[in-house]
Amino acid sequence: MVALIIIGVILAIIVLIMLIPVGADIAFENSELRVSAKACGVLMPIYPKPPEEKKAEKKEKAAEEAKEEKPAEEKKTRSLPKFNKEELLELAKAGIGAVGKFGRKVKVDRFLLHYVAAGRDPYNTAMTFAYVNAALSTLAPMCAKRFTVKDCSVWTDVDFTRDDMQLDFGLAMTIRIGQIMGIALGVGFKALGILRRNKKRLKQEALEAENKQAEAAAAPAATENTNKENIQEEERKNSNG
Repeated sequence: MVALIIIGVILAIIVLIMLIPVGADIAFENSELRVSAKACGVLMPIYPKPPEEKKAEKKEKAAEEAKEEKPAEEKKTRSLPKFNKEELLELAKAGIGAVGKFGRKVKVDRFLLHYVAAGRDPYNTAMTFAYVNAALSTLAPMCAKRFTVKDCSVWTDVDFTRDDMQLDFGLAMTIRIGQIMGIALGVGFKALGILRRNKKRLKQEALEAENKQAEAAAAPAATENTNKENIQEEERKNSNG
């Protein structure tokens, strides 16, 4: 009986934790990134860090460097997977689809997406602009079914006079911890499949690039051999004639 009570209390605590609402406020505007977390109605800035924390960190680092001076070790940098447009759209669909499994909409306080396509190549700029609009038209109905958005501002444009694109993004939302875990599990399995296909595609592209380089390196030698054979053939004709 005592064991059942303990198990019940533990399950009740887990359920209560799953029902705790948390929030996030992410903004990328004017090439600046700001990230804040919200818990129990309190907004806590995560990036960039407050000036006081930065000063404290600098002092701690300076103290550590003064105590011990060790040779700098080479750090291995891991590059992120290079997804193509189709894979990115598939990942977005997987994430939005996972939200709909809860039977209730997720509350979004603010959503902002302003995109201006630009680039040196007018054709690539126009194609990117068309693809972004096609992706938004595909994802918009899915988002409408699974999210409740209070403040929404979405528009796209194209500018052939600029070299660099412009992207402003903002998202402020509230979600329960249980929903976060469910979304992570729902997206995780689909993301693994996309990552596997991504690795196969990148390996195939790398192999094709190596073959092209090998062919390009072998081409001058083959041309030189052909020229030698032509010269020898002409010399034979001249000697016989």
